[in-house]
Amino acid sequence: MGKIRQLDEALSNLIAAGEVVENMASVVKELLENSLDAESQSIYIHLSEYGLKNIEVIDDGVGIEYDDLPMAFKRHATSKIKTHHDLHHIASLGFRGEALPSIASVSHMVIESSDGLKSRKLVVKQGEIIEDTTSALSQGTKIAVKNLFYNTPARLKHLKSEQKELAMIVDYVNKIALAHPHVRFTLTHNQKPLLQTSGDGDIRKILLQIYDLEIVKNLLYFKEKNQYFSIEGYLCKPIYTRSTRSHITLIANQRTIKNTRLSQAVTEGYRTYLPMQKYPIVYLKINVDPLLIDVNIHPQKLEIKFTEEQNLLTLVKTTIQKTLENAELIPKIKRSFEINETQEKLSFDSPIESTESTTETPQDIKQDTPQKTSTPKLPELDYIGQYSGTYLLFQNDEGFYMMDQHAAAERIRYENYRVAMSERKHAEQILLIPFDVHLSNQEKIAYLEHQKALEHFGLKTALNEENTLQITATPSWFHHGYEETYAEHMIKYLLQEEDFTSKEIIDQLAKDLACKHSIKANQFINNDEITKLVKDLKNTQNPYTCPHGRPTIIQFTLSEIETMFKRINT
Repeated sequence: MGKIRQLDEALSNLIAAGEVVENMASVVKELLENSLDAESQSIYIHLSEYGLKNIEVIDDGVGIEYDDLPMAFKRHATSKIKTHHDLHHIASLGFRGEALPSIASVSHMVIESSDGLKSRKLVVKQGEIIEDTTSALSQGTKIAVKNLFYNTPARLKHLKSEQKELAMIVDYVNKIALAHPHVRFTLTHNQKPLLQTSGDGDIRKILLQIYDLEIVKNLLYFKEKNQYFSIEGYLCKPIYTRSTRSHITLIANQRTIKNTRLSQAVTEGYRTYLPMQKYPIVYLKINVDPLLIDVNIHPQKLEIKFTEEQNLLTLVKTTIQKTLENAELIPKIKRSFEINETQEKLSFDSPIESTESTTETPQDIKQDTPQKTSTPKLPELDYIGQYSGTYLLFQNDEGFYMMDQHAAAERIRYENYRVAMSERKHAEQILLIPFDVHLSNQEKIAYLEHQKALEHFGLKTALNEENTLQITATPSWFHHGYEETYAEHMIKYLLQEEDFTSKEIIDQLAKDLACKHSIKANQFINNDEITKLVKDLKNTQNPYTCPHGRPTIIQFTLSEIETMFKRINT
């Protein structure tokens, strides 16, 4: 007798569960996808003990026909696809027929379903139907998943903390609610509500359920398309940021997805607007012909492949850039003095509530749309003084402003340097007294390979003995007195890169050089220098942040100042 044999169905389901069912959040995901495919208008998710004890999902969808219910627990039994052609035109969220048998193999499951004519109830334990009766359910499906992973202790051992597991469930339900705003979602944990949407299609109302009112008030709407894709959504002004990419919500054809390159494109759109190691809050909805995506590349269908991905990445990045360029981004100081980031918290005991007055509703929130206008300028400002040799003080009818002179100077130099290095030809200045830059053995090899490429930036060099570069000419845009510092930094940096002329390399080098010579903190400057600084900052593409995402200018409104001095009622 041969050694190869076919696995029985119970063991096959258990193996499949290892890929499909990683944790409680993956169970919620699979059940919600089935409910949405069943055309449900209302879906209730009830959790007990972070979902480990019980996950119950109830919907009002079309239900499963009486005779089909047992078949739903067979592997690869599905009503979503029938032919090879269907696999390339998938419009449903689920299609493999693995979810129910996989979940049932590692839990105790009770399922009731009704198509409006007949109803049926099955009790399934370790993948086997142990009870088959009629149900009192009138329409839709009700599934209870109890004692998850009771027969796979290794999986239990590797679960994260209870609150982290719950947070992952909440995060997924938030995203699926944003993907399906016309469906009512209710999420509770131990009978306490965590999320409740209206199902009226208003994305901003759902965002208000997830974030506080101040963030929703600072959302900017965007909409754009190209030959292959149409995108729309909301991005938050960089006044508010997060420490991870998890608040970049990506929706493709109503499917919530993960895509590293797409998330990077979103972040690239915020380039120089974000502080280091901070990420934006963005809701991005993508519509594309199903023929141009492959949703069958990930066990949990979280990742998809775009046929024309580069076109999508470019569209996303440029749309976000344009939206930010056309927005007013001066941070307005609140009494808590939190500028760059609100406190991130998730209360598991009560719904997320706004800290602002409840008199303002989502309908009152202004929906900002990108305008086809020129680059926004700073308001007219009257200079009134300098504080601590670092901050320039201004006023106008709108309030009181503080400008960080170092951040402002960095922004101006960064944009000037970036433009200068992007030009095809660079004006050179011949040095009366050449200077030397010493190279390591590794840098010498790189130099010999890319010697001519350095000339692209206006650097004239010659390698002499002892691994020393003699610099005979530098770009004319080098700041006087800093030629040696700039040249050494550029050469050392560029010799580490393969493509000197890529936009990313030029951008990073411009940031670095902008820091080399800018007006520093604790440095007093005269009125002429201040006037020029403000004028030059107004002419930049983004006058609101330095190249590293720090604010150049902040505003205190008159009412806020009067409130702090208790001159008006709070």
